[in-house]
Amino acid sequence: MIKARSQYFWYMTGIVAYVAPLGIQTILLPWLVAVELQESADRLGIAQMMLQLPGLFLILLGGLVADRIDARKILMSLHFLAAIPPAIVALFLYNGELSYGLLIVYALAMGCINAFINPPRDGMLNRVAGDQLQRTVTVAMGLTFGAQLIGFSAARMADNVGVVPLLILQSSILLSGMFVVSRLNPAPPKIVEESRNRFRQITRGLAVVWQSDTMRPAILMLFCMSFFYGGTFMVLNPLIVRDIYGGSAAEISLSYSVFVVGTVTSTVLMVTFGGIRRHGRAMILAVVTAGLSLGISLFEPPFYGYLASICGWGLCGGVSISMSRTIMQLEAPEEMRARVMSVFTLGNTGGMPLGALTLGYLAQYFGVLNALTFVILGIWTMSLLIWRFTILKKVGD
Repeated sequence: MIKARSQYFWYMTGIVAYVAPLGIQTILLPWLVAVELQESADRLGIAQMMLQLPGLFLILLGGLVADRIDARKILMSLHFLAAIPPAIVALFLYNGELSYGLLIVYALAMGCINAFINPPRDGMLNRVAGDQLQRTVTVAMGLTFGAQLIGFSAARMADNVGVVPLLILQSSILLSGMFVVSRLNPAPPKIVEESRNRFRQITRGLAVVWQSDTMRPAILMLFCMSFFYGGTFMVLNPLIVRDIYGGSAAEISLSYSVFVVGTVTSTVLMVTFGGIRRHGRAMILAVVTAGLSLGISLFEPPFYGYLASICGWGLCGGVSISMSRTIMQLEAPEEMRARVMSVFTLGNTGGMPLGALTLGYLAQYFGVLNALTFVILGIWTMSLLIWRFTILKKVGD
């Protein structure tokens, strides 16, 4: 039991060691593009798209690699690689040579690393969960958002201490994650006989998900969230803070922080009260309610009112993401769990590049609040279609 608890501790600590630096990145990248370089909304959208774009092409390959190589070795290697890009940006910024092109290269590099680090981590979750899968999923998700909050809080100091120390901090925490992950037990793959065709091996998880009446609608709903809400999180939120409320790094960080406070709050409530039984119904209703909360922003309330709408959005996000992850973990075959969870990651992030690009251009040419209106109407329409034409609402009944 002590050994199991130790593995649980190091697994959760590993999540923090990777996600907290990404929380710093979440604030610094748009701040560097929109505030430091004073780039336009569409160029911010392009930069954010580049951060997510590699996942579209590499995440399924990442799932196959995670099903073929010891997950601990993968995670240790990627923690080391992830520490390099922020250190390089810090060096260029210190020398006064920061450029938009450099940030695009940074975004692409981190996007490639993310594509390979999520599948092995998700694949290991069942090894530490035991018979408490939904609880472990919920705790892991809560720590993910809690770690982001730590990163957001650190990034708020950008206006006061400068960006270079924060980039160094980001790099250092990522590097320390190598030690954390090394404390986990080896996680050798469970090899099964399958086609020798590499393309079929890579896409096998996608085929399994698409053939499942349970997982298919969950992934479709997740992709819609990624496109509409992911694009809003990455592009519209920092633009609203900058253009409507005149905010800078501190205010952008605060807006992201209250979103995370919402997600952590809903996560704590789910853990405290034993989870949610009707996974699919809860997922769809949470997505729709999130749109209602975001709708408050259309009336341009005072900044604290805007923060309240973001917090409500986060409350709903905690439920919808937890339910979708639980559905996928429950339905995934053991021998292909990493590949199935790579499809989950693809659904969770795959719509973000297109969403960031689309919303960046909509905000540039039609206004940021009109772009937000498009988001709300779009997600409601897709939720209605999924409710009506799939069995997702019955999952967990």
